[in-house]
Amino acid sequence: MMNEDKRKGLAREALSIYIAEHHLRSTPERFAVLDKVLEMPSRFTVDELITAMEGGDFRVSRATVYNSVGLFAQAGIVRKLHLSADTWEIAIEPPAIVRLICESCGKVREVRDTQLFRTLSFKRYSSFAAKQFEVCVSGLCSRCQSNGKKKRNKENTTK
Repeated sequence: MMNEDKRKGLAREALSIYIAEHHLRSTPERFAVLDKVLEMPSRFTVDELITAMEGGDFRVSRATVYNSVGLFAQAGIVRKLHLSADTWEIAIEPPAIVRLICESCGKVREVRDTQLFRTLSFKRYSSFAAKQFEVCVSGLCSRCQSNGKKKRNKENTTK
């Protein structure tokens, strides 16, 4: 896992290169939004990002934040997750993250599985060029499993 300074440097460099290649304006607002994105938790929504930006020294409009996140996605700095309509994550390094989603309580836990992602990176599909993998595993978390066992035991004893 790379350190925060290296990750921030790579993200800023990726944005600078993308802006130059596409003849866009390099604005301090875009870089302020990027810096705040890099301070966010592993998954975030644009609304959470806007709220985080409101407490800072740099003022940007909602539209600027939304447009910047879209730009970061085009530059490969963030990617939209399929968990919900407006959830994003930083995409600077391959995540090697498996999301464990509890079907009962909805809790999402992330675990690293570099071996699985190494295996997936060698996978080829005919007529399709995969760019990234997102692995989600659904089931029951330990708490819901325990609650389910307690509930079943209680039902068995009352019969």
